[in-house]
Amino acid sequence: MKTIATALLTLLVSLQMMAGKVIKIQDIEYAPSWMTIKEVELTKDATIISGTLEPGASILNNTVLVDRNTGKEYKFLRVEGIKAYEQATEETPCTVYFEPLDASVKEINYIEVGNNPLLNYYGIKLQQKTKAGKKSKAFDPESLNYDYYMNQPFTPDTAWHFSNEPYKKAFKAGKAQLKIHVSGIPKELTSVFPDATARVQNQITRQEENSVVSIGEDNCYVLDLNLPYPQFVYTQPLGSVFIAPGDTLEMFSTYESAPDDKEEPRFKTFRGNSESAMINTLLPEFMKKYGRKEYEYAEAQATIGKGKDATQEVLEHWANQVNEIIADEELRQALIHSPLSTFGKDLVMASILTNKCIEIEDVVSDYKRKANTYTQMEDGNWKIEPNHDYVELDLKAVYNIMLKNKELIYNNPLALCERRQWVFVNRTLFGPLLLTLELYKDDDGVERQRRCDKYGMSGTFMNDLFLSQDIVSKMENVQKGIKLGKLGESQNATLDYMSKNVGESLAGIQNVKVAQNIVEEYRKFVKATETAAEDTGNNWTEEQTALWNRIVSPYKGNTLFLDFWGMSCGPCRSGMMSQKKLVEEMKDEKVKFLYITTADQKSSAEKWMTENNIKGEHVYITKNEWKQFETMINFTAIPRGALVSKEGKLIEQDFEIHQFNSEELKKLAERF
Repeated sequence: MKTIATALLTLLVSLQMMAGKVIKIQDIEYAPSWMTIKEVELTKDATIISGTLEPGASILNNTVLVDRNTGKEYKFLRVEGIKAYEQATEETPCTVYFEPLDASVKEINYIEVGNNPLLNYYGIKLQQKTKAGKKSKAFDPESLNYDYYMNQPFTPDTAWHFSNEPYKKAFKAGKAQLKIHVSGIPKELTSVFPDATARVQNQITRQEENSVVSIGEDNCYVLDLNLPYPQFVYTQPLGSVFIAPGDTLEMFSTYESAPDDKEEPRFKTFRGNSESAMINTLLPEFMKKYGRKEYEYAEAQATIGKGKDATQEVLEHWANQVNEIIADEELRQALIHSPLSTFGKDLVMASILTNKCIEIEDVVSDYKRKANTYTQMEDGNWKIEPNHDYVELDLKAVYNIMLKNKELIYNNPLALCERRQWVFVNRTLFGPLLLTLELYKDDDGVERQRRCDKYGMSGTFMNDLFLSQDIVSKMENVQKGIKLGKLGESQNATLDYMSKNVGESLAGIQNVKVAQNIVEEYRKFVKATETAAEDTGNNWTEEQTALWNRIVSPYKGNTLFLDFWGMSCGPCRSGMMSQKKLVEEMKDEKVKFLYITTADQKSSAEKWMTENNIKGEHVYITKNEWKQFETMINFTAIPRGALVSKEGKLIEQDFEIHQFNSEELKKLAERF
């Protein structure tokens, strides 16, 4: 019996060795989201990786496994479940076979040779995770969560009520520093990891300042910011971050995706020398619990498709919710029993309110598009025709509900600081509340349009922003017109008109901070247009100057029109279609049209441009180079045009080519 048992045991061991060792993968240092690796099987004939492909992903036969410690490569053999290079149309289980690993291999990298290193897998551990020992006393950034801040000692301010009064005086401007610590970046990626950008906005003047920085040796981005007031600064890759002048704010995150949302990092936490860390941490939870989030794009579009009555009902329901949020005693008590300051409490409330207002304005805007039908013609221009079945919404019924709390919503400078400040300001200023037009006849009997105060917004902070943005935009356009030689003999009359216009705008502005900004902008305008101040050049870094020269130098001797665009941008493609005739008319001139986009779009971009006969120079740059251009030319939205002289000098960083015909462009080329 003993002999038989020994023989059976030997046979079982042999069968296990033939079947191979199966490792359930629990630990990968860096894993992109295009495939989920579930297990690795090690046999004498192959290394077998099993997983699930995401839709659109594929397995390439230029893939190898690499021993992370020695660099030895193990070649691709075959794939089962899908063909090599075939794109998955849905989540697709697959099995990839490689040469067998040596017994000494402890960690492997899954590498697509020659492709984007950010799409590879690094540090696949070929052993089970060990049980965690005693908790370390070292600083754990994940501990800086909602519970951590809510448990900070404080005395409840039982008298607190949401108010706009503390913010009618000017917010202070100043410098701040944002440090973004990113864990989960393997050693193989530190040299190619994407740059980080931050966008600081001034809604008073509708101006932006972009900054870009590479990751440091300690996997930390350090962004130095000039803030006109406390605000949410948009960063890539980690979204919006609240920061105030004087702050040194640290953000901690990981490049590892959350298991339930592959587009978001597994955690984001904050600490700093002010309340900003707490605001960043608590606000999302308050928004989620008390924000009455009902807006879903698909459902909103379906409602709009049902017509006026269904859309009207939803809008009035949401308008009532705006007032319900202000009166919500449960929300007030929750804020009272949080460690937030008065400012923090007010900022949370303002953010919840404006988010609901944005939902209303989005549906109003989408519904109004039904008033016309749009058809793009062969020459790229659009044919716009009225939709005779369109029925107007009763917007007065919607806005009158919200305007019961006009002081708290629309006469509140916290609009500059709240979570989605750019969106709320933009939707409000360019929606019906501030931009309702009426017809009138001028002194010559010509019928014209002008803005009318249909909803009683005069005297509100939002009206101040409308006036300030409008007058700054006019100053910028006049300054650009002088630079590009478009004003001619009317230049002096235009400057006189601007002086009068500035005075009229200031007379209508109530907020001191806003008025001071306009006076300062007018001083800059006068200096630029009347004193013929010398061009001080740019403040580009050596790296940025080298990038500029690399793109521009090959075309020296030509006037250049740079067009920054992307395949997902409809207005970009429409503009390029509209320029086709212009490009053809200018083909014999010392003029070049440079269409610039990122290299990851090259295949689809070339296909589209070939199909649509888009001439010009097609330039492809990396995503990091794109971020550099955003900072150099100071833009965040596309399409964006720029004008460059024959010597390669940037003349105008916001050039709107559609305002010029071919003869005017020829003169412009001669001018520079």
